[in-house]
Amino acid sequence: MSSEQVGKTVRELSPKSTLSFGNGSWWLFCLAIVALKFLLLALDPLPKLYLGDSLSYLWTAISGWIPPDRSYFYGYVIRWLSGWTQSLTSLLIAQVFLGAVIAITLAWICRVMFGLSEPLSYFFGFLCAIDPLQLAWERYVMTETFSLFFYALVLQQSFVYLRDRRITTLVVIQCLSIITIGFRMIFLVIVEVMAFALPLIAFLSEIKSGETATTVRSGRLRFLNRASFWGHLATSVVAMFLLDQGYKQANGFLSHREPDHLYGTGYFLLAAWAPTLQPQDAADSRLAEIIQHGSEFGLRNPSLRLAQRFTPGCLIDRWRHTETDERKSSQIARRTALNAFLRNPAAVIGLAAKTYFASWSREMMENSAKSDVAFGIPEDQRQLAALGIPEDQRQLTEQQLRSQNAERFHFVLTSADIASNPQTLTKWYYIAGWPYYFVVLLSPLLSFVLLFVAAKKACPLLLFVHTAVMFAVTFLLTTYPAPRFLHSLSFLTILILALTVKSLLDRWKNAHGEDVVVC
Repeated sequence: MSSEQVGKTVRELSPKSTLSFGNGSWWLFCLAIVALKFLLLALDPLPKLYLGDSLSYLWTAISGWIPPDRSYFYGYVIRWLSGWTQSLTSLLIAQVFLGAVIAITLAWICRVMFGLSEPLSYFFGFLCAIDPLQLAWERYVMTETFSLFFYALVLQQSFVYLRDRRITTLVVIQCLSIITIGFRMIFLVIVEVMAFALPLIAFLSEIKSGETATTVRSGRLRFLNRASFWGHLATSVVAMFLLDQGYKQANGFLSHREPDHLYGTGYFLLAAWAPTLQPQDAADSRLAEIIQHGSEFGLRNPSLRLAQRFTPGCLIDRWRHTETDERKSSQIARRTALNAFLRNPAAVIGLAAKTYFASWSREMMENSAKSDVAFGIPEDQRQLAALGIPEDQRQLTEQQLRSQNAERFHFVLTSADIASNPQTLTKWYYIAGWPYYFVVLLSPLLSFVLLFVAAKKACPLLLFVHTAVMFAVTFLLTTYPAPRFLHSLSFLTILILALTVKSLLDRWKNAHGEDVVVC
């Protein structure tokens, strides 16, 4: 039997679509998830802000300004959803609805792609719906929900591609990937990696009927001789390249600058890896001098990395005052950070490891969760400058921010210390969910174990690559432990747990003479 016939047989044995679910149980599940999400919204309906990020997105919605260090799609979404209603409530309604769709998408993957039973698929979909990381950030003027929605679609289409191996699906995945990074740039590395890796996983996992283990091992790379593989790989890479270039051109056009993904990446990397910097890493003698005197502002202290980025008198503030050309100073900062990484990658990885292991403290995790939901708003123009808002647009004082938002969105910004406000349901739940965050921290290990537990390797390998890359990027770029940074990893963790359950059930069935593993 040919590989095409094998693939056709597997597709025939797989559940066709959500419409084939019996007795309307699928649609009842969808309705229940939507109802649950909006019931929780009714219990906690107020929009919430996160220092810096929310302000940038609101200012984009009001003025069209493009932030130098954040993806800009979300600001326009706020303008489109809340501008005509003059209320941020419409934004929250959209985010809550997308949160429901995310949970439904996960259940669809479990049922159609993993072949889990309906009850188990609905169970994992329900777990996704009540994920504290999702529920909390659905209330915030933040990109988490929109970006995760498109990332979930990327994963869903990736599983479909592994099953059907169609070039059109690859193109759809790349389009969804560009939209995803347009909402949150943390996904850039994984979507670029998967442009190469997804066709490799699909063809590498191909096994013909009747092949022995020895034959499989000896002929594992024979797909490299097939024109179809190279066609799929070329389509995926070229589509990603063209769409990525289009995104950078659009960002440059709107920002009136050179094409790029972000314009504050150099500052971010320099601050994140500040403790590892040495004068010889600097791409400019003036920056080398600043690094040489790093003891004056705690350069070697890993806990001060966020301060190095935003606090006046620290690393980035000193460098920006030394080199006032924003384009040049950011480029020098980026080259310097990369020089430090290339000189001593172990030191940078060690910083990431320290952040990771610090996350395993209950006190740290609980306090970080409290900190996530307790950020206020800037009080003066010095903090506005630290956010990257140009001087000619830095007219907003705290009072003017209140006035602008009250006028545009009928939303009055409260005290700068939001932690002093009454506790809300989602805030409490987010903090109380700290034990679950330890499970998410184990996601790379869980995905690695899944590779050995699952009989079929395509889906586990896809989850492993996504989890490993997202985990590495998260902790290499994280300056302090915080549950917020685990948002996308939580979605992957639930998928890993679901596929693990499916794999264990398959092993039990095989031991009792039953068969059929879908993915």
